[in-house]
Amino acid sequence: MNLTSQHLLNLYDTYHDTEVTFNTQVILESGLSTGDIHLKLGDKHVPCVLYACSMKGARVIAEVTQDVSEALSRANNVTSLRLGFSEQGSHTPVTFFISCRVESLAEYHSQKPHVRFITLEFTQRPSDHLIAILGSLLEIKSNSLRRRDERIVVTPEVLKKIGLESKESCVAIAGAARRCILRDISFGGAKILLSALGASHKEEKVLLKLSRCELKNQTVLDGSIVRVEDVQGHNDLVALSIQFSSETPISYKQKINNAFTT
Repeated sequence: MNLTSQHLLNLYDTYHDTEVTFNTQVILESGLSTGDIHLKLGDKHVPCVLYACSMKGARVIAEVTQDVSEALSRANNVTSLRLGFSEQGSHTPVTFFISCRVESLAEYHSQKPHVRFITLEFTQRPSDHLIAILGSLLEIKSNSLRRRDERIVVTPEVLKKIGLESKESCVAIAGAARRCILRDISFGGAKILLSALGASHKEEKVLLKLSRCELKNQTVLDGSIVRVEDVQGHNDLVALSIQFSSETPISYKQKINNAFTT
């Protein structure tokens, strides 16, 4: 992820206190290497699960045995957190340690007394790589809310930014698949052109399939038709405005964000 120093500084200043919860979708999008996250205490490595993280600290889940508890005590609760993230086009993840202090230990499950929620406070600014990952995720979330209905006209340049090879897509209306052309697109919806359907399809549920999209082999977005318009000079076509009715994938939001910010 190549961001300028100024962009990294802006992300840090804006989002340093905001926490990102590492659910399945965030793990996939961020490229988090879940198999080798650990706390380092001297020569002891304590495997853990990253639950949430900000640029100022993290919350992890780990088994805190008597040995680990004694090691923490000897270290005055000072430790370091190892994280790794995969990068597109690279077989080796980017890994780094962040110096931190254990702020608190809390019970995770009553039947697992040694498994604890560990709250960590970073004692140094984290690596630019972590700032870029967290900041970009938070920027995407902010823009997807603030600019939800801002439409981007689909041009060859926009197609490249959002990872599509062509304006040609497919829409399923009432279970029937039809070819269509993307006219514009946004975080919250899209406008498509297709052969005349008539106004009776207003508010019909639809599935918009973005084929040959680098996000996945096929990205499917569900929504509803909110407006049907004639296309000037093309009596055989109609324009359908679609409003997405469920949360779109982070990967999709990232591509739309790229079109707005680059």
